[in-house]
Amino acid sequence: MRAMESIAGQTRSPDQVVIVDDASTEEMSKSLELAAELGFEWRQLSSNRGPAAARNAGVAATSSDWVCFLDSDDEWLPDKLAEQSRWNEEHPEFSISQVHESWHRNGAVVKKPRHWEQDGGDLFAASIERCSIGPSCVMLSRRLWDDFGGFDEDFRVCEDYELWLRVCSQTEIGLVDSEPLVRKHAGHEDQLSVVTPAMDRFRVHALIKAHFDSGYSEKQKKMIAQGICEKSIILADGAAKRGSLERSKFYREVSEVKWDALCTDLKRKWFEHSKRFLQT
Repeated sequence: MRAMESIAGQTRSPDQVVIVDDASTEEMSKSLELAAELGFEWRQLSSNRGPAAARNAGVAATSSDWVCFLDSDDEWLPDKLAEQSRWNEEHPEFSISQVHESWHRNGAVVKKPRHWEQDGGDLFAASIERCSIGPSCVMLSRRLWDDFGGFDEDFRVCEDYELWLRVCSQTEIGLVDSEPLVRKHAGHEDQLSVVTPAMDRFRVHALIKAHFDSGYSEKQKKMIAQGICEKSIILADGAAKRGSLERSKFYREVSEVKWDALCTDLKRKWFEHSKRFLQT
């Protein structure tokens, strides 16, 4: 409800708002009432499919030239849409931009590490290391969305990491360099980063997928291979400490693969092998 109220409080009203209920098991009657009161469209998925499917369904229900997202636990400050829309009009060479966000945990402001600050320009290297674009901070053109095909619904988590990796390989990101216009809230027990251990396994999976994708340059694939190696070593060490020897052995082997020398079929096999570790 806080997220919806922050949309309603924008100084530049959005053209269309679609709330996607990803088959929630919570009591949603008050949220439904508020959405109806605010004139927001409510879409309910028939089964829980994760944020990638939810966001894709939301975009599919809209027709505007620009698309934004707002996670249910975040909120936009009043000038978010106005400032970002104005910036995009003044910088037509960009088809995607993001704003700064502040972090809040249990009602208190959290100091962000410098490398987690939103940035602009060529973010491909940063996108290998981490998710370089905040989903609640981004505004992208419909054309760009269509070009990249949205979020990969095979990724129950780190779906944003996988999409922004693809986007940043071909597109520079605009930055509205103002005070934070998004508040990102954390600390609740059902947060995906809390309930999903070893999330880097999803990022390694995304990087392996990227390495057999023809859309990346050879230079980019060398950077991707380095990212696979570094993240896999961390996963292997962590799995070994927890006594998960099979998982540790697998990620150790992944870290030692000579990715630049593999044919596409062998890369695809490694991709399929990594998929089974996403479910456990």
